[in-house]
Amino acid sequence: MENNELQKTSKSEMKNIKDFLKRYFIAGLLILLPLWLTVVVFMIVFDWTSDISMTYTLPILKYFIKDKAWIHLLAKILSFFLTIIIICFVGFFATNLAGKKLFKFFEDIISKVPAIGGLYSAFKKFISFFSSDNLGKDFQKVIFVPFPTKTSYCVAFSTGKRIINDQIYVTVFMPTTPNPTTGFLILVKEEDVIESDYTIEEGIQYIMSAGIITPENKTGLKDINKAENNNVSL
Repeated sequence: MENNELQKTSKSEMKNIKDFLKRYFIAGLLILLPLWLTVVVFMIVFDWTSDISMTYTLPILKYFIKDKAWIHLLAKILSFFLTIIIICFVGFFATNLAGKKLFKFFEDIISKVPAIGGLYSAFKKFISFFSSDNLGKDFQKVIFVPFPTKTSYCVAFSTGKRIINDQIYVTVFMPTTPNPTTGFLILVKEEDVIESDYTIEEGIQYIMSAGIITPENKTGLKDINKAENNNVSL
């Protein structure tokens, strides 16, 4: 009897310990994981940005300061801010009349170079999709399209319409999660498209957050009856 009671007590204590660890481990993870991901993303951006100017700042610092352990860290920090200043200067210059003409001149030259010109034009157009000025112009609306099967739907952006074999197709850009700058370009029959009431910005947030950030007071669907008639669960 005593052995059974001891075994029950030990099992109860083990269960309490497991519940304690499970409860507070998850709580701590939910707090620390976003902070850790933020730091990781910042360090990636910091390294990439500082490496652009590191080639110039490090030799200059070594010329004036003796080679010490902290000189690389100082050069990295200075390179980061130098790159930010250069980017801001380019943006300021490019928005002026003289800057626009100069950049237009160089773009015309680049566009005439075989292969490189086509790549540059494609990349520029693609990046412009996600700028605040062009977002609403290039992406017409947030829609739901059947992918990868007819019984499942993905969030996508309509960019236009085409007529193929006397049928209307919607040109669709379907971004990947969580990086919306990559994805698939597909043509979907207009009758299979379900329109949403999301704005373009809300659609991008929804995709980048893997569906966690959902616009308030919006179902995301206007034509929900069509989905119910087709027995589609969204």
